[in-house]
Amino acid sequence: MPDKPAPSAALPPGQPCGASAARFENGKTFKMVVTRAGQIQTTNPLRPLTPEMNEVLLVVIAGKVATAYGPDFTTLRRGSAPSAIEAMLGGPIKWQPSLPTLPDSMTIVSEEGAPLAQLTFRACETPPAVKAPKAEARKKAPVRRAPPKAAAPKTPPGFSMPQGAIAE
Repeated sequence: MPDKPAPSAALPPGQPCGASAARFENGKTFKMVVTRAGQIQTTNPLRPLTPEMNEVLLVVIAGKVATAYGPDFTTLRRGSAPSAIEAMLGGPIKWQPSLPTLPDSMTIVSEEGAPLAQLTFRACETPPAVKAPKAEARKKAPVRRAPPKAAAPKTPPGFSMPQGAIAE
């Protein structure tokens, strides 16, 4: 029996990246690093027997965390925090334990469908550090006062109501 080749410690030149992150770039200076991938299942009320699956990627762009989501990896929409995507699509994101095989190129589109960026896979790398949000100086919250109670309706002069005639 021939000996099996020893597995190399380095990742293969292509994908999948596994536990590390995948870096995608365009020809310019735009860089997106995919750190997690998951899916969200939604039910269309017009087609309740065929649930829709949306791909969700947790990405880091310029040191800030964002999401990209869509029905497949060819047309992803840019998104905000994962919790906002869950609230918008109406279901929880099921994150995968490691990155799946991603396509060699991805297109990020706007809500109207216009392409924003065409990105191609460059390399697997360690997940980048994320910038912490700026700490804003906390101002003392203004005191909120209860609105003044409306005055009891006054009865016209010459008209008297017996006490207890109207329940409060």
